[in-house]
Amino acid sequence: MDADDLTGWVSRAHVRVGELLNGLGDEERVRDSALPGWSRGHVVQHLTDNARAFERQARFALNGHVVDMYDGGQRGRDLSIDRGASRPSAHLREELRLAQQALEETWNQLAPEDWGRPVRFRNATVLDTALARWREAEIHAVDLAVGYRPRDWSLPFALHALDFLAARAPAGVQLVLRATDHAFTQSWGTGSPVEVRGAVRDLAAWMAGRGVDGPLLTSARALPELGPWPPDPAD
Repeated sequence: MDADDLTGWVSRAHVRVGELLNGLGDEERVRDSALPGWSRGHVVQHLTDNARAFERQARFALNGHVVDMYDGGQRGRDLSIDRGASRPSAHLREELRLAQQALEETWNQLAPEDWGRPVRFRNATVLDTALARWREAEIHAVDLAVGYRPRDWSLPFALHALDFLAARAPAGVQLVLRATDHAFTQSWGTGSPVEVRGAVRDLAAWMAGRGVDGPLLTSARALPELGPWPPDPAD
């Protein structure tokens, strides 16, 4: 995807998250998100920290440096989320707004060739961090459990998520995904074929480990167990 198109999608996702959080008071902040063990406050703090981490990756890459995602690695990341989750909702919203704004401003400084600069995240490139931020903003918007659902994802995002999450295909079978509302069919792996059919956004939600909005049909007795999420190294 072209960097300009991608950053446009991410910017719209940022706006949407802000709109979803408008009016979220402290009582709503402490309620459970769709992620086990996390309140909505945890999700918002994570989105803030993640935006700051990707801004840091891009800023240092622009100067020819490769740095860790988070100060303190995985432990530092987890501590920040736990501490931030209990802060007032107004503070969390403002910190998220500032972090997302800083990320977009840093991206705006990049020349076309800068998007290919290496970063520590996944040993990949700045462009890969923008794709990752798109996933973070869209999937965690669903996790906030404030009305945004996988059915609301854009088709480009659903197709990107399916491509990224191919690594979750279970071992020992040929997983065949067939959309019932779009010309999408994909297969991964080798072994006995197992087909899963449904709306393309529901297929993406299932591959992402999120609840679906419509039925998924399978040629097996039950939906196969997916592999782990592709790791996002914190350090």
